[in-house]
Amino acid sequence: MGYVALKGIVISTRPYREKDRILTIFTDQLGKIRAKMRSVRSANSKRSGLSDEFIYQKFLLYRKGDFFTITETELISAFIEAKSHIENYLTFLYIKELATLFTSFEQEDIRIFNLILETLNFLRRDGVSEVATVYFILHFLRYLGNPIKTINTENGDIFFDASEGGFTLKEGIKVKREIMDEIVVLYDNDIKDITQSGNEKLILNLLNNFIFYHTNSRHFVEFLETIRKIANI
Repeated sequence: MGYVALKGIVISTRPYREKDRILTIFTDQLGKIRAKMRSVRSANSKRSGLSDEFIYQKFLLYRKGDFFTITETELISAFIEAKSHIENYLTFLYIKELATLFTSFEQEDIRIFNLILETLNFLRRDGVSEVATVYFILHFLRYLGNPIKTINTENGDIFFDASEGGFTLKEGIKVKREIMDEIVVLYDNDIKDITQSGNEKLILNLLNNFIFYHTNSRHFVEFLETIRKIANI
């Protein structure tokens, strides 16, 4: 019981009672948490914008048992430039989905916190949404302990097989060598140094296949159906 000061990125929000909201926040110290923000749905609230998704803030929380209440906030960034590009919406959805489904509450992971923050900052640039999405998923999986396996070979056909953990010389989905080479580049470089290649959609399809195989999540399938509908609008 007591106060906790930390930094966090709001990744989802939902209404609570008449005027409040429950925020899911990925924080630098506690990992993912849920916290109540009072009176932000009232017409005269000065803090309503601070309960939006993908807002980076300093929080002062009051903790009672396993429950957090937000008492003070200070805006660090609303990522306005990133949100001005409509194509970035799919990247936001992937961040929200993966962080919601595959991270545990109150399990600190500064690597995932920094990955979310770096991805949102990168999205301020125009025309980077697809490579940002692929970069985020690759490193997110790696931090969860499920990196995409690559192989060191210059000969023979290359396949992608989720049951084998990634690329293989055996069988699976036949892919061009440049697909694997690009994933290696994305693993080896900081997000600020990467550029679009044109292979992002192919890589994203492989990553979706990998995630579904290793989680067998019906919720993830429904998420992909939603993604496809949005992409076709």
